[in-house]
Amino acid sequence: MTTYQGYDVLELNYNRLGAFQETHHRKFVLLDSKTGKRDSDEQSPAPASVRPFTWTALGSSEITAMLAFLDARKGRAVPFWLPSYQWDLSLAQDVIQNQTIVTIHWVRYVQQMWGTTGARRHIAVWTLGFPEMDFYRISDAVDPGDYLTETLTLDPPAIRDYPVAQRILSFNKLCRLDEDEVEISYPRVGVAEVTIRVRELPLEAPL
Repeated sequence: MTTYQGYDVLELNYNRLGAFQETHHRKFVLLDSKTGKRDSDEQSPAPASVRPFTWTALGSSEITAMLAFLDARKGRAVPFWLPSYQWDLSLAQDVIQNQTIVTIHWVRYVQQMWGTTGARRHIAVWTLGFPEMDFYRISDAVDPGDYLTETLTLDPPAIRDYPVAQRILSFNKLCRLDEDEVEISYPRVGVAEVTIRVRELPLEAPL
């Protein structure tokens, strides 16, 4: 299994069966004088999201890998990285090997995602239809103010060329299981399936 920043990476696009519900948890204090407008004071700089993840394993090798991964988590104790498998950022220009500064289309990354936590400072770069992923930390980000592009600094430098076409940049999220026990079903011979609730750890992701 791939490791990144000291934690395992679950490089597995989940089985998107049916609808799923994502919830967001954030600590805050309600400020209410009883005589005026109510307000709230957020005690956490980023919300923790929880969402279901359906893992379908086909064949003995995939089932063995599933069981090994779940055993290694020790319930909620051991965190892991989970790429979003979404097109969270998009390249505006091709990237060549050893390049450090990359240009993305403007999405208010610096304003809304850079923040004070490491929650959105880690990305997985991959190509549609291919399972291989490359992992990077965003060590700096600049918004020139033209509302067209932003620039990111990759750590380490790009390990290969990344043409714009079909190259996907997904946020790599530090997570843990949200429950100590999970139920594995075996719908037929040679198939195992588990739906796990995954909680993001935005305050624990490395800066």
